[in-house]
Amino acid sequence: MSTARVLPPLRQDLRLLPGAADENGAPRWLLFDTARNKYFALSAGGIDLVRHWQGGATLDDFLQTLRARGKEYGAEELAAFVDFVVSNHLCEARSAEASARIGERYQATVLGLWRWLLHHYLFVRIPLCRPDPWLARWTPRLSWLFTPAMHYGVLVSGLLGLVLVMRQWDHFLATFLHFFTVEGLLLYGLTLVLVKSVHELGHALVARRLGCRVASMGVAFLVLFPVLYTDTTDAWRLRSRSARLRIVTAGVRAELYLALLATLLWNLLPEGPLRSAAFFVATTSWITSLLVNISPFLRFDGYYAFSDWLGIENLQTRAFAFGRWRLRQLLLGLNAPLPEPQPRARIRLLVGYAWATWVYRFFLFMGIALLVYHLFFKVLGIALFLVEVMWFIALPIGKEMGMWWKQRRECAINRGRLLGWGLAAGLLLAGLLPLPVSVPVPALLKAGAEQTLFVSEPAQVIEVGVEPGQRVVAGQVLLRLGSEQLDFELGQVEEEIGFTRQRLERSASSAQEKAGLAITEQQYRRLLERRSGLLARRQRLELRAPFDGRVAHVEQLHAGVWVGAEMPLLSLVVPGKLQLEGYLGEQYLELVKSGDRGVFVADRPGEPPLEVEIQDVDIGAVFSLPYGELSSEFGGDIAVRPVEQDKLVPEEGHYRVSIMPLETTGADLDARLPGVVRVEGDSRSWLWHQWRRMMAVLIRESGF
Repeated sequence: MSTARVLPPLRQDLRLLPGAADENGAPRWLLFDTARNKYFALSAGGIDLVRHWQGGATLDDFLQTLRARGKEYGAEELAAFVDFVVSNHLCEARSAEASARIGERYQATVLGLWRWLLHHYLFVRIPLCRPDPWLARWTPRLSWLFTPAMHYGVLVSGLLGLVLVMRQWDHFLATFLHFFTVEGLLLYGLTLVLVKSVHELGHALVARRLGCRVASMGVAFLVLFPVLYTDTTDAWRLRSRSARLRIVTAGVRAELYLALLATLLWNLLPEGPLRSAAFFVATTSWITSLLVNISPFLRFDGYYAFSDWLGIENLQTRAFAFGRWRLRQLLLGLNAPLPEPQPRARIRLLVGYAWATWVYRFFLFMGIALLVYHLFFKVLGIALFLVEVMWFIALPIGKEMGMWWKQRRECAINRGRLLGWGLAAGLLLAGLLPLPVSVPVPALLKAGAEQTLFVSEPAQVIEVGVEPGQRVVAGQVLLRLGSEQLDFELGQVEEEIGFTRQRLERSASSAQEKAGLAITEQQYRRLLERRSGLLARRQRLELRAPFDGRVAHVEQLHAGVWVGAEMPLLSLVVPGKLQLEGYLGEQYLELVKSGDRGVFVADRPGEPPLEVEIQDVDIGAVFSLPYGELSSEFGGDIAVRPVEQDKLVPEEGHYRVSIMPLETTGADLDARLPGVVRVEGDSRSWLWHQWRRMMAVLIRESGF
């Protein structure tokens, strides 16, 4: 590297400020770029170079000047610092060559429209206002918000509100379901804007109260979802770590205070718009504060608070370096030096944090990829999905694998590492080998022949002739009912029949009646048909056993009770016969076939297992589940969603399975008995199955 380079002159608008000590307690200074509102931390060596900087001098002359003042620096060290100054635009460009160099660097950073969208659709910031003058006026007037009395008053009020909410938790939870309506979503959006405005205002007020300038406030788009932000870069000038921590946590504290007050108000306000508003403010504040802002894995408040609490700057960058170092050491045995000197406990902390962040980011980016796929029309959604997966998941993994390949000659293989790789290979092989699968089939055990008896019209019970458990024979009277209205109509018809018969008998004595004989005979036939229908109705009110069997259930009936039409009155079963009806999930459809055997295990304790055999599997999935006992709504294994007309629609495809019991245990079953049939299905490879499922989804979604 040539030392004939000339030191460029430093910009005159740069400011040198005392900064907080580093992690080891050594003093540091801050170089503040006022034009870009950006701070650069300098160590003792860096501050000496800035103080003695000689613009226009060569590197050799500057090194001699430093040695004359007792400062020892190497040529490469000085050249690296000059590169830092130039690359961060901290020097003046007085020559055409320097200006051209700056222009070239700027042009290299300029992206076309599509490249800009590709790099910034996940996150882009738009400043809306510069609130510092307004904060300078209002921060002294709002000093009462930061008093201990205000702090403890809000805490006591919030705790009281939480206690009151727990006493009426069911009502509070029922109100939460209002979120899932169109009106609820609109109110939620407005409430989120209010809560996040308070959040950002908390950052700004605390920063200004501690003497920091708030450069801007605005809106940022995170995967095209708008979120507010506050620029508190000036907090770097604070030398107290606790003061910086107060600024970072101010937003979350403001949200939690708002949630505590809104929780109390929800208990005190009457039903109406104000109480609904208090509910939305409370729940939105609790959810966004606890689930989003305090997470240390995202670069939100939780991350910066965690970083300040540990006293580690650039936490993720440094932790990732330790995570990669430890991963290469464990998997490949690479004996690389530490990325930086750190105590052993701090190294373990950084490695654990890095690995946890990688796992969190994997699922986060996969979720974002699915989100952007569903947010846009299909062609653009697929393109953005692939960009998301390739850029944020596949590319980092590929780079790390490439580094492993480059350092393959330095790997150290020992017995423990071979055991680990062998275990991983064994798991992979287990995923590839076809293994038998135990298939669960939610099923219902019921009587082989079962019939529930109903009444055809409203009637009054006259006599109950059976009891639950009683054996009956076909044709035996089980229940007698009567209807005063039916008896009245039948009496009227009998009178009309008698009167019409008399008219027919006297028809020969009167010439006028002979002329209307045909009409009278037709009326007579109609009356006879009507009487026949009424007698049939009365006969249906006498319920008889349709087959030999046993009474399984009788409603609470006694003489004089009125029953409604189509009301179930009692049920009969045929002893000695059992029937199983199951519902097979779509993912197991290819594993089960007719003739397979299994075991039925009932949900009721004490019931012995029952040997069964698969008879038939329907070729079409059911539209609704006929048995509520098997649904998730009533504690069953099949996930359903209720729809209109009391239908239970399975969330995934399920196919009806006819199952034959091979034993007669439990032949006198009175009620339907839910359970699970375990069938030893055909063998299949787990990885191959997952691959087929993924390809099926891709083929399905690729259709336009």
